[in-house]
Amino acid sequence: MNILILTTHLNKGGVSRYVLNLAIGLKKRGNTVWVASRGGEWVSKLDVEGVCHRTIPIQTKSICSPKITLSLFNLLPFIKKNNIEIIHSNSRVTQCLGFFLSKLLKIPYISAFHGYYRPTIFRKLLKFAGTKTLAVSTAVKQHLIKDLNIHSDNIFVVYNGIDIKQFSHHSKTKADCGFNENQFIIGILGRISEEKGHFLAVRALKSLLSKHKNCYLLLAGTGKMENQLKTLIHQQNLQENIRFINWKAEDFLDILDVLIMPSKKEGFGYSIIEAFAKEIPVIGFNVGGISEIIKDKETGILFYSYDEISLQNAIMDVIINETLKRKIIAAAKERVKIFSLENMAENTEKVYKTLITVVS
Repeated sequence: MNILILTTHLNKGGVSRYVLNLAIGLKKRGNTVWVASRGGEWVSKLDVEGVCHRTIPIQTKSICSPKITLSLFNLLPFIKKNNIEIIHSNSRVTQCLGFFLSKLLKIPYISAFHGYYRPTIFRKLLKFAGTKTLAVSTAVKQHLIKDLNIHSDNIFVVYNGIDIKQFSHHSKTKADCGFNENQFIIGILGRISEEKGHFLAVRALKSLLSKHKNCYLLLAGTGKMENQLKTLIHQQNLQENIRFINWKAEDFLDILDVLIMPSKKEGFGYSIIEAFAKEIPVIGFNVGGISEIIKDKETGILFYSYDEISLQNAIMDVIINETLKRKIIAAAKERVKIFSLENMAENTEKVYKTLITVVS
């Protein structure tokens, strides 16, 4: 198949990681794949894998922007020339763009939804749900049905996937970050925001240190609330126990004793499956896609009350219960096979094949 994947950019982030992995996986299955976006640091990763990128002027978050029209006229001759059969959109503005391309060229388009969205009247009226809709988890599918009124029969759940081999070896040690093996390292991997749980993690660490003084929290990621988070860290006098580290995911995970994902809302949770592959135990809040991936006390640990004591107690389970820790690491290593790049590409391709003769 000839496939065009649309996204707004290819800088670090969950959607960009999805696009990169999907494009690589589809190409490995013999498809011809293009990615169109405004560009970004990960374009070079596509180049290495032999996936072509087309730059379009889609620097906008508004579906009313003239940049969508400019992108439309940029892509029309490109799609015709390359006999594109499927368009796969991954953000609100590219879903809008995909809709108009589909109508003009009579090509089916997929709309992929990666998380939770405000159920505004405008969004409900202009769903841009695609010829078919992809949800990255059953939790996201239920959200689309309940809050955005997308028909359930139109939605397919296809889990995100990773290149498991990429995360199957270790190249970094605690010493590379100035720690020794006796220090217990907790990590959060992702954008710094209120909903991702960084503030809860800081408060939980403060409580944890009264029981286990050799604990440290590492944060890999940036975000609009970084300054507020640093203020809280100073207020709690935790500067010596919390560090910000700008490492790529596979290296960051190498030095952790446990990964935590204390998100209030989470459509999927890429870092969970990456930690599974790295044989790092994971603790997550019992919500959304997190509770689909983690089976409590089997492949990870879930905490059920959104407060620092519940998170602290879950971390203590990993610290003091070596038997439980070994059990969940072994089970998670098996479970991660479900979330392989190969499965992601194959299951997405199956959705494409149901549409290949559809005329919008």
